[in-house]
Amino acid sequence: MKFVEPSAVEGSLPAPPSKSAMQRLVAAALLAEGVTTIENPSRCEDSIATMGVAAALGARVDEGADRVTIEGGRLEPRGTLDCGESGLGLRMFTAIAALGREEVVLTGRGSLLARPVAMMEGPLAALGATCRTHDGMPPISVRGPMRGGHVEVDGSASSQFLSGLILALPRCETDSEIRVSGLRSAPYVRMTISVARQFGVRLTTSDAFSRIAVRGGQSYRPTACRVEGDYSGAAFLLVAGALAGRVTVTGLGAGSLQADLAILEALRRAGAQVEVAGDAVTVERRDLFAFAFDATDCPDLFPPIAALACHCRGTTVITGAGRLRGKESDRAATLSAELSRMGAEVRVEEDTMAITKGAWREATVDPHGDHRIAMACATAALAATKGVGIRNPECVHKSYPGFFDDLAALGARVR
Repeated sequence: MKFVEPSAVEGSLPAPPSKSAMQRLVAAALLAEGVTTIENPSRCEDSIATMGVAAALGARVDEGADRVTIEGGRLEPRGTLDCGESGLGLRMFTAIAALGREEVVLTGRGSLLARPVAMMEGPLAALGATCRTHDGMPPISVRGPMRGGHVEVDGSASSQFLSGLILALPRCETDSEIRVSGLRSAPYVRMTISVARQFGVRLTTSDAFSRIAVRGGQSYRPTACRVEGDYSGAAFLLVAGALAGRVTVTGLGAGSLQADLAILEALRRAGAQVEVAGDAVTVERRDLFAFAFDATDCPDLFPPIAALACHCRGTTVITGAGRLRGKESDRAATLSAELSRMGAEVRVEEDTMAITKGAWREATVDPHGDHRIAMACATAALAATKGVGIRNPECVHKSYPGFFDDLAALGARVR
């Protein structure tokens, strides 16, 4: 267990590498014939699982001290692929594995086995592959070859399968058109398209990604690339600055396609001082006030924004809570329960979470194995009047293995 005491923080740290970018780069490198070099790689558990799946699908993956090289082009799907606890890995590689002729089973561990995947069965069948789930849950059995063609995809539950199709369809023999309805998390789709284009793939889209046209018979071109800093992980450090001092995080692109760049807007709305200079973002504490924020397209920001809202005067209202029920935990319920245990007043009604600053008390919280809940509770504790104990703190390794060390490096009292 980790115990985080109320603390002042100050300092500068590099952002952790983006696991969202890393996983997409690994998948594209698998499909590219030749050697791709990835600098500043993410080595969190999700990224490690993704590299393992790429190796199992035929890539040669070599990990160096500061880079990863991947020799791709030999897509040989067979057997069982362990995606760890990565929802993106599971859904993305299901589409990629459908390019092969052999049956592949994709599975994972922990909460991943309760993540919905039924949305993939119909579209893959329409494209010529077969896909079977266990009552809409993993494990998933898939067999190709996927031919390409016209397909309709429901993007309301998750954009991760759509990202997999965008990466896989250029390798099909025929041209494809994806019609997308109810898309949420459009920034993640934009990131996937950017990665595909970085590897030489050509596709066209409508403005809102309701239609994506992909030419078949394309080849991925190996490249040298660098993983950008992760706004999802950095959000907790930036909120720490807003709550308890002054924090600078480097390696964050102001023009990033990451959905969680929106944390800067949330911080500004709360009244924190936010400065952006090149690739560095500095956030400093000011008087904080309640605000309204729509996190529908950036659901991973719910935990750090909730931690911020716990210390704002008034009642903060965050919409998009419906997106949280298929995460590592029922994230809406877990956030509500654990932040309330610390003393905040949290109400969840349908798609809305309302948070009011309360009377802080010493507590021990259970993040239910959810990395972002653990980081949110630790961050909220910095400006509380009582400390918090966090059970199973190693769950942060899923996305940000160095989180508690980084928090301590900024001056937080962590033991």
